[in-house]
Amino acid sequence: MSLQLALSAALSGLRATQQQAALVSHNITNATTAGFVRKDLAVSTAISGGRGQGVRVDGVLRSVDEFLIRDARFEQSRYTAQETRASALADYATALGQPQDERSVSTALAKLQQSFSQLRNQADNEAARTAVVDSAESLVRRLHDTAAAAITVQNDAKARLQSSVDEVNRSLVRIGELNSAIATQKAKGAETGDLMDERDRLLDQVSSEIGIRIHTRESGEVVVMTRNGQTLLDRELPAGAQPLQLVGGDLVAGGKIISDNPDQDIQSGRIMGYVQTAHQDMPRALAQLDELAAGIVQQFQAAEADPTQPGLFTDAGAAYGTTEGLASRIAVNGSVRSNPWMMQSGVQAGAPLASGDTTQIDRFLNAFSATRSFAAADLPSSATLGDYATGMVSTQQGYRTTAESEMKTRKISADALQSARLNRDGVNVDDEMQKLLLIEQSYGASAQVLQAAGRMLDTLLQIRN
Repeated sequence: MSLQLALSAALSGLRATQQQAALVSHNITNATTAGFVRKDLAVSTAISGGRGQGVRVDGVLRSVDEFLIRDARFEQSRYTAQETRASALADYATALGQPQDERSVSTALAKLQQSFSQLRNQADNEAARTAVVDSAESLVRRLHDTAAAAITVQNDAKARLQSSVDEVNRSLVRIGELNSAIATQKAKGAETGDLMDERDRLLDQVSSEIGIRIHTRESGEVVVMTRNGQTLLDRELPAGAQPLQLVGGDLVAGGKIISDNPDQDIQSGRIMGYVQTAHQDMPRALAQLDELAAGIVQQFQAAEADPTQPGLFTDAGAAYGTTEGLASRIAVNGSVRSNPWMMQSGVQAGAPLASGDTTQIDRFLNAFSATRSFAAADLPSSATLGDYATGMVSTQQGYRTTAESEMKTRKISADALQSARLNRDGVNVDDEMQKLLLIEQSYGASAQVLQAAGRMLDTLLQIRN
């Protein structure tokens, strides 16, 4: 090997170790940066004319497991969907209470029945009559408050859904910009690792909001689609673009409504949780409450002399009209507060019944014990008012516990995959420090070669002189 070749090989080694040291330092600096992927320097032997010429730097390697990333994103997306839904159901369940809680509708209904039973034993007692009115008004307040809680949760989900859609659209616009930058840099042969890290972080964020599929082109650009195949991003998007839109309360992607069947068209992500809450869970809860309110109004209306006229409970002051929204409109007949004797004689009575007459009270009590038809999902089609109310509260609490259990299961799976992804693609500082020691040794060896070659050149020059 000539001295010139030795010098060239040593210099190439110094340049390579210099780049390696810079890259390892970059890895260590970003060890705690979310989404940062470890970079390695690709080197090989430089050969020219069949002879080794030192070390050649082939580029920066960013090695990731795309299948692991895909699975980690999907599980995280499923977890965020379930977490969002479980949180909303928990908020509603807190307002609803357990069947035995003082604040629950079922307890308020049971107390009204108890008040009528006590009144039957002391029909002429003014305080007992007033107690019935108080219990009736308490039941109405509980229905109103519970319905208001469901509406609040529903409206909150809709507001958060809009925020989530806006966040996805902003991220997709930026991903499109990174697509162009990566394709340009790749065409020039420049390093694109940090740009791809940023793009992957944004893709992680998008997948937490809505389930997505990714396709990578040869140019390095990614195509982003919903899990059912609706395209959200293909190359670059103009500023302010809205691949996802809320139109009249419906979520639209690629011109298709995807909120009608979220299990199939969205599948995962916070957006799915918000859609389920706003379009399925709270409407179902309100429908169940409305059915109970309709049963109460109709049962007590039927207990009066004229079942077509308003009874103890009314539809905003009138006789029963429609079930939808009734839990928010139900009211105690306005005449009973000033005429508590109606609790013994009936709301439609023109005058009090004879002292001790419990005929009408018995009819009121029959309203509680009579079996009637209900048309609410997941609840018995035939039951007494009390059984329906208890079943409704228990069922709603069951939705919550099931969602929370599913959330915990999803979290375990998501955390396991995220840890596997981090262990494979992330930065282990101890490993990087070991690399620095090896780089230091390599640098020192190359430097010694230069020193030796320098001494040899000095000797040659002395001989020539």
